[in-house]
Parts: sequence; C-alpha cells; structure tokens
Amino acid sequence: MNAKKNVGVKELRGLEYNLIIFRVTKLKATQENQASEKKRILIEKQKDNSTDLKDLGYEIFIAMVSVLSVINMGMLWFPGMDQNTINLISIMNSGLTLIFLIDFVYRFTTTDSKYRYFIKNWGWADLLACIPQLRIFRIFRIFKAYRLVNSMGIKAIIKHLSDNRAETALYILVFSVFIILELGSFFILIAERSSSAANILTASDAIWWTYVTITTVGYGDRYPVTTAGRIVGILVLTTGVGVFATFAGYISNKLLAPKEENKGGKADINKVILDKLEELHKSINDLKTNEKETTLRVQQIEQMIKEIKQ
Repeated sequence: MNAKKNVGVKELRGLEYNLIIFRVTKLKATQENQASEKKRILIEKQKDNSTDLKDLGYEIFIAMVSVLSVINMGMLWFPGMDQNTINLISIMNSGLTLIFLIDFVYRFTTTDSKYRYFIKNWGWADLLACIPQLRIFRIFRIFKAYRLVNSMGIKAIIKHLSDNRAETALYILVFSVFIILELGSFFILIAERSSSAANILTASDAIWWTYVTITTVGYGDRYPVTTAGRIVGILVLTTGVGVFATFAGYISNKLLAPKEENKGGKADINKVILDKLEELHKSINDLKTNEKETTLRVQQIEQMIKEIKQ
C-alpha cells in the first residue's frame, strides 16, 4: 500500500513538474502573442498612414523640393547677400511654393479620409507650408519623408526606383531644372556683375537667360560677356542637353512601352506592409494553435492530479 502510495506521489510530483513546464510555455506563448499583437497594431497604423502616401518616387521628389526650400530659407539669413541674390531666391521660392500648393490640393482631394490626412497625418502643416511667411513648416515634410524611408527600408526604395526608372527620371528632371535654374542664375550674376558691358543685371535677367540656355533656344537678347560668365554658360548648356534628352527618353518610353508597363508603382508602398501583415497573421495563428494545445494538455494534467489525490 505504501509502495503504491509512493508511486502515486512520484507520479504526482512528475505531473506537477510537467504542469509547471506547460504553464511556463503557455506564459511565454501569451507574451509572444501580446508582442505580436502590438506589432500588428503598429503595422496597421503604418498601413493607415500609407493610404495618404503617393508614388514613392513622387514622395522622394517632394522631400528633395522641401530640402531645397529649407536651404533657400537659410540662405536668406546669410550676411552680405546682395539684393539681386535675395530677389533670385525669392523668385525660386515662389515656384517651390506653387509646387507645395499643388501637392496639398492633390493629397487632400485624393485621400480616403480628409480628416485623417489633415489632422492625424499633418495635412495642416502641409497647408501652412504653402504660406511664404511660414516656410519653416516645410521641415515637417522632410520628417515625413524620413518616416517613409525608415518604414520601407532602403532596399525596398532602391528596388522601386529601379523598377520605375521612367517615372523616377521625370521627377529627377523637374528637380534638376530647379537646381540648374537657381545655381545657373546665381553664378551668372556673380560672374557678370563686375563688367560694365554686362546685360544680365537682375535676377529676372539671370533666370530668363538660364532657362533659354537650358532649353538650347538661346534668344540672344541676354548673353554673358565675361570669361567666367561664358564658362557658366557652357556648364548650363551641357546640363540642359542632358536634362531634355532625359525628358525625350521619358516621352518615348511612355509612348512605346506596353500598357501594362505604364502602370505606376503606387501600390508598392502598401504591398510591403501587406506582406508583413500576412506574415504576422500566420505567426499569430500558429501561436493560437499552440496555445490551444497547451491549454488542453494542462487541463488533462489537472484532471489526472485530481484523480490521483482522490
């Protein structure tokens, strides 16, 4: 009788040990499930925010324009800037402001939820950034671009840009025109201001000359007369040929490429997040299955312990 009782005690201790192991396993599975649930909620929030994101190339373009605008804003505070340079930066900022205004209208009219975009996703900052006196809010656009890069990853961004080279080239083209216009106008003003025979005297003269030089039209009403100015002209001409050759290549691609290849990569941003959601959903289902099996086994062990104690 005592031997049977001792055997029962040993079995009970073994079952209690197994019960502890299963409870620890269950607790660990529960903690993993909670962590996975938090991650799922975070990804769903990212997905919710991504509905207001446009094509990845477009988002990067807006970020680069924002950086240029912030740089221009800082340049206005540099000491020793002459009036022509200030006027030049002001004119370029007017063009950038127009881009920001078009961007805000585009986002506001195409978003699924105007309230979410305007309140939760900083649409109000996008609107305020369109006001010249409140250009400081354009920093928010740079921060939004950083969040986009951080959430998608460099590899996904590089892959998207590689798969959509034509659209990417168009955004680079537009941004390059702004850069060439500003730098070309800035340097031609510096090169020509020392000559008494100069005919490029104001910011508007410089922008006009730079643009007609980029397009290789060359009206001839404005032209550099100094050696330094002509060197600037050579650089502007060379970059202009490259820019508009790229534009011609883009047009050719859009006209000759098959229709299905012309579709943009707008869904690529959501695709990365949806893939993560599917993977997470599968992991959660596996955890739930293991938890059910663990609970059933614990119940069986508890029932066996009750029977032994009786």
